[in-house]
Amino acid sequence: MSGKSTKQRVAVIGAGVAGLCSLKHLAEHPDIFEPVAFEKNFWPGGIWNYSDQTGKNDFGLPVHSALYNSLKINVPKELQEFPSFPYPKEWKTSYISRQQCLEYINRFTDHFKLRQYIRTHIYVRSVQPLKEFRENGHVKWIVTYSPLNRLSEVNSEVFDSVLVCNGHDSNDYTPNIPGMEIFEGRMIHSKDFRYEEQFDGLRVAVLGVHYSGEDISMHVSRFAKKVYACHRRKPEEFPPSYPKEIEQRPPFVRMTKDSVVFPDGSSEKVDAVIFCTGYRFAFPFLKDDVITIKDERIEPIYKHMVHIEYPNLIFIGIPRQWSYFPHYHEMAKLAVLMLEGKVKLPSKEAMLADSEADFQSRLKEGKPPSFAHYMGDIDRQFRYNEELAKLGGFDPLPPVIEMLWDDVMDERYMNLPHCNEFDYVITGPKSYRCLNPEKVKTRVSKAENALKN
Repeated sequence: MSGKSTKQRVAVIGAGVAGLCSLKHLAEHPDIFEPVAFEKNFWPGGIWNYSDQTGKNDFGLPVHSALYNSLKINVPKELQEFPSFPYPKEWKTSYISRQQCLEYINRFTDHFKLRQYIRTHIYVRSVQPLKEFRENGHVKWIVTYSPLNRLSEVNSEVFDSVLVCNGHDSNDYTPNIPGMEIFEGRMIHSKDFRYEEQFDGLRVAVLGVHYSGEDISMHVSRFAKKVYACHRRKPEEFPPSYPKEIEQRPPFVRMTKDSVVFPDGSSEKVDAVIFCTGYRFAFPFLKDDVITIKDERIEPIYKHMVHIEYPNLIFIGIPRQWSYFPHYHEMAKLAVLMLEGKVKLPSKEAMLADSEADFQSRLKEGKPPSFAHYMGDIDRQFRYNEELAKLGGFDPLPPVIEMLWDDVMDERYMNLPHCNEFDYVITGPKSYRCLNPEKVKTRVSKAENALKN
């Protein structure tokens, strides 16, 4: 039709870190793409938009943010940086605050002029394939949405492709424990944790002690009368530097009106329970005939991102437990190359086989099915990055990211209470320095030798 745009309209669902990376790469090709991001919050930034609100927001929808007031990032900012967009030089501290992290995300947004593509305060109701409009193996997509302040108003638009960037840390999971309905104390998920001072003088049980559980239990212990860290991690997996005043116990299996009961029948009286039990993948705008989620495994997707049946439906940010700012950036880079037609995907059969082989390899390592998209062990995240880079024909992340990651994880394990007191600087693609290795004399890690290398 004369005058009709030949640009590829791309819907980006979410304008958090993954969505902003996607917009950045799409915007680099204004003659090819017409991106539109749909964001539920009033500002971009996703989970980094802190709110004191918990539960439901003013529009009756779940609050997206899972941050607490005193939060600092749990890895150095040098590992949480968009490639080629450094933090301000005057920010010397590596473990920055949540406020600084959001400011950095906003600087990234403004530097690349991304706000023009973002529609805020939008609730996406559904994303559905228009199978009758299939061309060269690709379908068109209809996105149905409503403004948050007018939820009764329903609008629809057609797009050529969709990038799903809605995150995975907002759909909180709380186990159903017998007796929890009669517990008379305070009971919250870590998503609703905001101020540790609210637990002053209380006896608190924290269920689930991974990154957030470790951090929250240590914050709460500064005010609480007693903290019980309830977890099933093996002794060799648990940081030996975890504070001794926080008592470690196995996961409780039952609750009474004022106590938690452990597998051996013993119990402890508690005034509050904090469930640090994680999150579950959720794509409420996609129907079951598009994707399925079983035991936290999303199917059918290739390389944890490309829908095998609909390759113009691409997920940015499914993998868990990794250095996600740089990885999301690289995933988005590959996604845009795919939408440009510059990356040739294997056959459907080959992609299904690759996905299954990856899943089976994790099971053989002894991991549960829920670890289908887990990247936080050994060097998995960096080998995955190399796979994506090879597929896209670009360079992988520099080796220094893996080097610093290994060092930081060692430091966290051996010196958990003080690991975020150290500052780092990357000096080259294969080198970095710890700026204050002498700060805590008891620390044990590779970082103290970094100045010598």
